[in-house]
Amino acid sequence: MSSEVWKDHGVATAFLNERSRLIPDRPRQMEVILRVLRSAPRPIRRVLDLGAGDGFLLASVLEANPQASGVAVDFSPPMLEQARVTLAPFGPRASVVEADLADPSWKRAIEGSFDAVVSGYAIHHLIDPRKRSLYEEIFDLLPEGGMFVNCEHVASSTPGIQRMFEEAMSEHLCERRRERGEDITPEQVYREYIARPDRAANILVPVEDQCRWLREIGFREVDCFWKFFELAVFGGTR
Repeated sequence: MSSEVWKDHGVATAFLNERSRLIPDRPRQMEVILRVLRSAPRPIRRVLDLGAGDGFLLASVLEANPQASGVAVDFSPPMLEQARVTLAPFGPRASVVEADLADPSWKRAIEGSFDAVVSGYAIHHLIDPRKRSLYEEIFDLLPEGGMFVNCEHVASSTPGIQRMFEEAMSEHLCERRRERGEDITPEQVYREYIARPDRAANILVPVEDQCRWLREIGFREVDCFWKFFELAVFGGTR
């Protein structure tokens, strides 16, 4: 399975130390996610983060909701290790669980329902039927008024627009690396970005299709709340 690349310590560590921290408009994405969660019809007491990576997303949600506790789920040992470090300051409010979202049995690793489910740049690694099935499983974990918010890498509508995104992403990464003193050109960064080892694990779907899936499953108030080319924040309410 292509997503197994994330169990490779070198690949996972490179992402944690480089691209995950340099994603364009990351503060804005988090601002939108937290704003959407603030509109939740029910108090957020329990949060589930699927594909939690380094734990940054869950940590941000817990900081904004001091009454809440959370569970971080991931299947990559390097990611789980970093998530434990990130979430350690929250003590018993945060727990880290190892489970593979590609397998429906991942739900056995958690207990109960959640007022909010979040995910950041993880679900796009699943094949399309499994993505949709996971959305159904998320729906089942939410009580009435519970919210799902997904910050995700989605497909461009045309190859030309995909190229625009790749160029924009490469220019952004180049600027950040130059700020750190690297002598590098956008062309070099573009070549590295296109050749990155985890690219094959991306199985992208247009955000419009995924919002339609959510509506068909039964989610309400479904929308794409923010978008920058292939980066999107979308979700809905049960």
